Amino acid sequence: MTQERWEQLKENLKGKFEVLEDSTEDLVMQTEDGPVKQGAREILVVKSPIGKIRLTCDIRPRVLEKKLHYTHQQGKSAYAEYKFSETEKTYKLRLFKWNEVEYDWEELGEDALNNFQ
Repeated sequence: MTQERWEQLKENLKGKFEVLEDSTEDLVMQTEDGPVKQGAREILVVKSPIGKIRLTCDIRPRVLEKKLHYTHQQGKSAYAEYKFSETEKTYKLRLFKWNEVEYDWEELGEDALNNFQ
């Protein structure tokens, strides 16, 4: 998935179906120094013939390096240190369908996305 492909997919769905929600939220990661913003999640909810469909695209900086720091001292835990790219991003697409019985979103596979394009 790329930014251009995500934007194209959103435009296609907006043209075919009624848009119920189009929003963005921050992805926050808990670190030793407290919560840190680690990207964004774009959310698109549309009303389709099979019900409400929710697409999310997580946009995060690419991980360049991961260092694990261990300690043998009692009461202290190990932690991971990450080095992120300043320019490269990763995109993860997820597709959900609203379950009327459980009143919750049910995740579908990415191959189900082909039915909506």
